[in-house]
Amino acid sequence: MNKVNNKNAVNNLAYSGIRTKKNKYIVLVLAVILTSLLFSTLFSVGGSMINEIQESTMRQVGGTYHAGFKYLIKEEYDQMKDDPKIKDVSYRILVGTGANEEFTKIYSECYYAEDENAKYSFSFPVKGKMPAQENEVVVSDRILQALGEPADIGMNIRLDLDINGEIVSNDFTVSGYYEADPICLAQMIYVSKAFQEKFAPEATVPYSRAKSSDLTGRYSVDFNFANSINIDKKVEALIARTALREDVNYGINWAYGASSLDPSVVIICGALVVIFMFAGYLIIYNIFDINIVSDIQEFGLLKTIGTTEKQLKKIVMKRANLISIIGIPVGTGLGVLVAAYLLPVISGQFNTVTVGKGSLHLNIWILLAAVVFSYLTVLFSAGKPCRKAAKVSPVETVKYTEAFDKNGKPKKKLAVVILSLSLGLVILNSVFGFVSGFSMDNYIENLIIADFSVQDAELDNPGARTVNTEAVSHELMDELKRLDGVNSVGAVYINEGGQEFDDANWAKIEKNVLQSKLLEEKFASYGYNEEMRRAELEDYSGKRTLDGKTYGVCEMAADKLKVIETKDGSGKIDWNTFNSGNYVLVTRFTTDNGAVNFLDPGDTAGIRSYDPKYGETKKVVLDSGQEYEYMSFENAPIKEYEVYAVVEIPLALGIRHFGLFDCNYILPEDEFLAQNGADWNAMRVLLDVEDQKEENVNEWLKDYTENIDPTMDYDSKESITEEYASFGRMFKVVGAVLATVLGLIGIMNFANTIITSILVRSRELAMLEAVGMTGKQQNIKLIKEGLVYYIWSVVVSLGVSSILSVTLIRALTENIPMFDWNFTLVPELVCLPPLAILVVCIPLIALKKISERSVVDRLRVE
Repeated sequence: MNKVNNKNAVNNLAYSGIRTKKNKYIVLVLAVILTSLLFSTLFSVGGSMINEIQESTMRQVGGTYHAGFKYLIKEEYDQMKDDPKIKDVSYRILVGTGANEEFTKIYSECYYAEDENAKYSFSFPVKGKMPAQENEVVVSDRILQALGEPADIGMNIRLDLDINGEIVSNDFTVSGYYEADPICLAQMIYVSKAFQEKFAPEATVPYSRAKSSDLTGRYSVDFNFANSINIDKKVEALIARTALREDVNYGINWAYGASSLDPSVVIICGALVVIFMFAGYLIIYNIFDINIVSDIQEFGLLKTIGTTEKQLKKIVMKRANLISIIGIPVGTGLGVLVAAYLLPVISGQFNTVTVGKGSLHLNIWILLAAVVFSYLTVLFSAGKPCRKAAKVSPVETVKYTEAFDKNGKPKKKLAVVILSLSLGLVILNSVFGFVSGFSMDNYIENLIIADFSVQDAELDNPGARTVNTEAVSHELMDELKRLDGVNSVGAVYINEGGQEFDDANWAKIEKNVLQSKLLEEKFASYGYNEEMRRAELEDYSGKRTLDGKTYGVCEMAADKLKVIETKDGSGKIDWNTFNSGNYVLVTRFTTDNGAVNFLDPGDTAGIRSYDPKYGETKKVVLDSGQEYEYMSFENAPIKEYEVYAVVEIPLALGIRHFGLFDCNYILPEDEFLAQNGADWNAMRVLLDVEDQKEENVNEWLKDYTENIDPTMDYDSKESITEEYASFGRMFKVVGAVLATVLGLIGIMNFANTIITSILVRSRELAMLEAVGMTGKQQNIKLIKEGLVYYIWSVVVSLGVSSILSVTLIRALTENIPMFDWNFTLVPELVCLPPLAILVVCIPLIALKKISERSVVDRLRVE
């Protein structure tokens, strides 16, 4: 059988059909443009939001690398640096920490670092260069400000560095400076290789065989993989592959959401993608199907002259491809224009230190994903109509009409149109419901728990070796209470004496904690080898004690504790009951991978008194022969308390120095003072202030901490909120624009559907007019049909949106701490009036337009 080359004939038939029916295919191109706009906007904006969330978190983490090893020696670094699955790798070597008096309120770390490591750590000089000479240094503008120097290069500064417990003072020339990120916890000081080798030579003993305090001269190695999926597993594989010691310390950059895949989040995101694709599919399929029906006689005639089913499919798909070639680039381009507006707005809302801040950064993979999704949607949408066109026989085409129900409505068309219109509204409502759930209070709840918090300047400095946990005197508290506008003053006290347990409680702790996998993970993260682990556990078991603190809290602080479980099952702490003096709150043993209870609600916990009246002066002889006196409380009474609840302490309420176990007890402040003495000073004081008086109180605290007692510092809710407010503004801007785009797409889709339906029914309407139906009757008929679509779309969209809100959106927000779930149908209710107007106006306009042609002309054309 000879093969006939009919490619040109098929092409001519495909494209000539479009030329002769431009109006119908223009509408279909618009549908593809809308779908592409939907995908490109959602992908671009969604990708940008993810990037901004990651960058905001990276600012707190202090870097953009996927993961990093800590406390390596050079031999270990050489062992892993050339692994083929590592994309980028760089290192820095710890020299010490900043110890200037001016740095009391600033935590700073000193390193020698490779240029790439500084770049990935948001601390590469914006002016000048990295240090090369021994006396050169790079610091942040915040450090220069603390030293009273302008942000510039070339000036001389004196830095005191704590290197392995010894203070080294040195004069440096500033070779470069970087702009400090207000959210980043540590300020970096970069010195030259020569300085590092002189004062902090590289360590040669692996950390697992060294003292835990032996940190200087060790490598911190940061690296990237090809992607950020399952970073934890990739690090474990890297350790095994390169034969690094199993107890190597490593950290995962928790800014990468995909670093640890939560199956529930994957399912939720997958469901959302399916919904978006289905919405685009219905938009195009509906109009494609209507066009195929109108072209059915053309396909029948083609079959009578020998066109095969395969060739008919090719004709339909070539038309679909041509529509895609025109519509997808235009729709994607419009999505890019939306992103071009959004991305600079988003970037401008953040106090980030990035190259090209505020300019448009297009991710080619996001755009390609939008294009692929749009094209796949066109292919899927054209598939069924294509098969319908290919299977129809020439005889059937002469009398072919759509299948109608008993009310004279097309059976399948009604359902498809309603679904396509409803899904646009559903997506709009779902996206708005998610974005509007962003909670600034949730985002900063661990950072501030009152209008003002007053404490020692180094208390919240994680790098401070010693902190004053009794810095707030009773006299200062009295002075704060007298300030105008202060409604209440509450204190948080702390005793770092550790916890003791009886036989019954120790047995429970051995079972719950000491034998748990979580403890093994924590030992590994601390770099403990097997011998160190055994010795540590033997020491704790011999004494039946755990490290931990005993807090005393006011009612204001108690309200801010996160309650895990209570003895009465209420999930809340009743202050009057707790303040009776018979109860204690207990924290959990917590790691990155979970938590277990030390004690359960209803158990009994004993707390030793440290009231000075029970103290006994004793002497001990040190190994050096020196005699040392200390205050012993071994004979002080132990009071038994019932565990009221298991709780977690917010970061802003506790102390930022952590032990291996951190078994913390919490008492009411009066009971704490009864146990430890009335003269015990507070660790921090919380102030609740009238809104209109906050500025005055802020000025007083600023003057006090800067001029009267610089060893004190304070935090304010307003200052912390301002630091993070840009993140909230970003969500509002993106949410508003995204909601607007989706709303317009829904309305335009509705208009598209009605217009397409009228265009392809122009012959039917002409026949009705020829047999006597007036223009007014036709208008009423079309408006009624539109109202049927409208009413069903309202019912379906409101129902589906409600179900999605209480299931999918709720589950998604509950997996992201910074979001609250709020049930809302506001976006849909806002869109319904414009849709009602369109139901009336569009049929009138479309019918008037096609009526400009004579009835004879419309009857002559299909």
